[in-house]
Amino acid sequence: MTLSMDVLLVGAVVALYLQDATLLLHYDEVALTRTSRGWRASTGGIEARDRRVFVPDFFRPAQPLFRSSWLSDPAHASTRTQTFHFVDALSVFARPLRLLWLCLFVALPLLLWRRPDPLWLLTLTGMVYGITAWLCVGVWRFRRVLELGERDALKLAFELLCCPPHALNVVRRLSLRRGLNEDAVDAVRRLLPADTVARAGEQMEQRLSYALALRGDDAVLLHARNRLEELR
Repeated sequence: MTLSMDVLLVGAVVALYLQDATLLLHYDEVALTRTSRGWRASTGGIEARDRRVFVPDFFRPAQPLFRSSWLSDPAHASTRTQTFHFVDALSVFARPLRLLWLCLFVALPLLLWRRPDPLWLLTLTGMVYGITAWLCVGVWRFRRVLELGERDALKLAFELLCCPPHALNVVRRLSLRRGLNEDAVDAVRRLLPADTVARAGEQMEQRLSYALALRGDDAVLLHARNRLEELR
């Protein structure tokens, strides 16, 4: 069975988006996502080359995403005010990201299926790049609060314009670049709802058991095990 070019085009857009969004987490890392209902933590899903694959929410590209290690030094933590100020600044990208997602994953398949007219496709292409340019302007305008230098902001804007499916991940790129600057144990305890802290701690202890099986009674890992007990 030969797939049509229309199906391949939509598949390529989806693949580029997911390829840029997916994380490969080390055994000591946790992915922390800011959702509309609060924070979520995950140590990933399936194993891939001694790492775990984490795929963020396909339908919500505007959710900030951080990765944090429970082996990092908790002494170098950013304040709560700094973290939430940065997360709030990312909300300026919510509307253009919603529009861009609809253009790529709703309008494009519908046009290719029902009306693959060159004029309509050209119009959609103009809309996609117009929204991407809107994102680039936002990166430049808010570069200081996003902790970007002028060169970094221009580089990011160029990358977004080169690949609109990757532009859908601008919030994730910015949040991953900045990081929480906080130990994962402290971040989980501070950010997650009380009823989910213990569950996140169990996931982290499973990954720690895996590391202990590989490296034995490493002093750093034993210290981390003592810290993870704080989440019970």
